[in-house]
Amino acid sequence: MKSLILSLLVFSFSSVGLAQEATVSVAKAAELTAHRIDRLVTLGKIDSSFLTSLETIEVEVLQNQSPAVFKSISTQTAPVAGEPLKLEVLLDGNGKALSYQVSSSGSAGVSKNWPEKDAVSLTENALHYVLENNMDPKVALFDSALSSIMLEKGVLDGVDVAIGKMKSTLTTETLLVYLKLDGSFISAEMVP
Repeated sequence: MKSLILSLLVFSFSSVGLAQEATVSVAKAAELTAHRIDRLVTLGKIDSSFLTSLETIEVEVLQNQSPAVFKSISTQTAPVAGEPLKLEVLLDGNGKALSYQVSSSGSAGVSKNWPEKDAVSLTENALHYVLENNMDPKVALFDSALSSIMLEKGVLDGVDVAIGKMKSTLTTETLLVYLKLDGSFISAEMVP
């Protein structure tokens, strides 16, 4: 009888541990956050400025907060005055959004006027590079431990581009993913 109770206790504690394990990477959680932003805008649940003014997605892996495993904070560009709008999304280990909350004190950010794709789509496309190339050991550092992605406008070889600047908790290097303004991949590089 004691062994049965002990076995049940061990199984219960191991099940709790399994519930908190992630089956998706941190980069995938960021990409699913971008999907969630698009969906929430489509449903009219958050301001549409999140599509055009998204600047940064930060992802944190949570400890002992089951069923939430990831917390993402999506921040808009700086508004004319005040703090930017922020969206917090909690996701489970499978990347399913559990809840969301928009900061009550922020203002809509200034749009960077992306001509072909919106900021959320460009951010998502930059993350696809990581998800599709995670067998490369250097890229894998960003798949498993992405801390943030920031979308910026830039110029590459005289052409306007979108740049996804990614940080990881496992390296001091930054991964830059260059995209055409239609969202198609150009190149990527690691910089100090």
